[in-house]
Amino acid sequence: MGESENRRRSRVVDRQFQFGLAFRLLAVLSLFFAGGIFLVFAPSLYVLATTKDIASLEPAATEFLVLHKRIWPAAVFSFAGVFLYALFFSHRIAGPVYRIDDTLRLLLRDEHPEKITFREHDFFQPTADLLTELSRKLADRKTKT
Repeated sequence: MGESENRRRSRVVDRQFQFGLAFRLLAVLSLFFAGGIFLVFAPSLYVLATTKDIASLEPAATEFLVLHKRIWPAAVFSFAGVFLYALFFSHRIAGPVYRIDDTLRLLLRDEHPEKITFREHDFFQPTADLLTELSRKLADRKTKT
């Protein structure tokens, strides 16, 4: 299929798309997570901010510190997991888009690849079949003229 570089080994096929998707997903997750953390800490914060009685402050302060100890490692783990999953997931999209672009460049140069294939678990499998059909049709037209 022409002289395109082999990008199948890399998980990052289209850096701008994949990292952009991962960062956007992480930003949205961060907003939801921040809202959730606020809801978790809100009762303790309310007691700490409004109560003057030392006996009531101690359990609220203890709960507040325990929550800090447990939530932040889970938050870091969750954010890293979401970011890595977004890169993995976007690879299944960016790879076929790269392959489609490469095939269209070949067709524009009047080169007609025999078969266009994507990796087994990539999205847009029917598009590969359509591109193969288009390539064959254009090749047939060229040979008839």
